[in-house]
Amino acid sequence: MLVSTVVCVLGCASAVVIPVVTGASQAFTGSVASSGLLGLVFTVRNVQLLRANGRPSLPPAVLTTIFGGWFMLAPLLYGDVGFLPTAGTQLAGTIISTFGLYVVVAGVTGETR
Repeated sequence: MLVSTVVCVLGCASAVVIPVVTGASQAFTGSVASSGLLGLVFTVRNVQLLRANGRPSLPPAVLTTIFGGWFMLAPLLYGDVGFLPTAGTQLAGTIISTFGLYVVVAGVTGETR
């Protein structure tokens, strides 16, 4: 469970960096980077609560999953983002959504491993 939450942290961090490194437009970079920083708040909080309580917390896990969905959708809403920013941001979003949703399901079912 801890690995899944840490993967979400790394995914959000990469979503912040990818548009900057790949030279995406300022609007896309600003939107995704600010969303990624906000997403980092929830992903890090999820790790913190998991370590403190030994079980996942649903509110940050659900918000993490939502941010992953946003990273998958965001490149499609902007005009000409480019291949690398789109692929990188969507890959980060897919990873975040997948592992975030796993933590949500584990939290609902009471799984702690």
